[in-house]
Amino acid sequence: MRVLRERGPDRRAEWRSTPHDPSLNILVYAAAALLAALVTYLLVVGDPIFKPLVIAVLAWHLINGMVGALANVSERIRIRGKTLPRSVRLIVASGAVIALLYAMVNVMVGNMGQVVTRAPMYEQSLRNAANMVNGWLGLQELTNEQPLFEMGPITALVRALARQATGMLGTGGTVAVFVLFLLLEQNVFSRKITVLFPNPEREVRVRRILQQIGTEVQSYLWMKTLMGLLVTGLSYVVMKAVGLDLAEFWALLIFALSYIPYIGAWVGVIFPTALALVQFEITTPFFVTAGLLAVIQFTCGSILEPRIMGKGLNISPMVMLLCLSIWGAIWGIVGMFLAVPITVVVMIVCSHFEATRPVAILLSADGTVRT
Repeated sequence: MRVLRERGPDRRAEWRSTPHDPSLNILVYAAAALLAALVTYLLVVGDPIFKPLVIAVLAWHLINGMVGALANVSERIRIRGKTLPRSVRLIVASGAVIALLYAMVNVMVGNMGQVVTRAPMYEQSLRNAANMVNGWLGLQELTNEQPLFEMGPITALVRALARQATGMLGTGGTVAVFVLFLLLEQNVFSRKITVLFPNPEREVRVRRILQQIGTEVQSYLWMKTLMGLLVTGLSYVVMKAVGLDLAEFWALLIFALSYIPYIGAWVGVIFPTALALVQFEITTPFFVTAGLLAVIQFTCGSILEPRIMGKGLNISPMVMLLCLSIWGAIWGIVGMFLAVPITVVVMIVCSHFEATRPVAILLSADGTVRT
């Protein structure tokens, strides 16, 4: 601990060290733990408010990133020597995001009923596969009178998915309202920062933090969206060529899960591959689907994406898996989608303050943080 000591006739001050009180550390750690528990409680209780707000902020960043990309394109391809006005670029970017979300929900809702319709066919294929395994193991074969699964649970599952889709539509309306007001007010954000931080040094620091957050989040969302569309398109071509049922639905699932690092992409491959196993009587479509989808995911996720994004977000893989678990426990599957952007924001903010820089170093992949 350091205290201020006066000296000299001009009453200038100097710092001198005094013995550190260990009890202060205990109080600081206790206060930090209490604050973390309070924030977690508020996030869980305020789920209907905070979750749409965070999604809206990310959608706002994605739209602004698309506006910037359109600006670069407009600079190269001028119409009558003029670039596209920002208002036009904003409308185009917003329309693209809305159309993408609408298509995703529409495909999801439209394919749910087909699951129940085609369940008996899948059951027979699965029974044949089970009887083949039983024959290898010397077990008794299953008869047609022995159902592998009841339709009741499947129908209940489809209804639950329908309720989730309806809830997503309701949340989508709230998100759209938040995004609209963010877009309307973003022109006055700079003025508000100037008023909130009259100290020039603090204003510069805050602007630097916000700029870094915006750049990192926009880059992540933009690249993830482009890579997700590429993987989705290639996977859709493979599934259509094989003749897999519900190819549109599985392509949508692959695109959505591509935003979940490490595990999302491979989980998206498992479901259509498992369907190929029970849909076809031969195993060739299963191996073709599994092999080609795995090659697409590995090529795009492990080779192409790192080359485009460079060192990426510099987040420790272990920390990212832990964050996926934590945010998944707080906000469910949506929390897993938001885990990366939230972790990026936390690491950037912590890196700009001396007291919290060790937290940023622990979150980083190589121990280096940018300030």
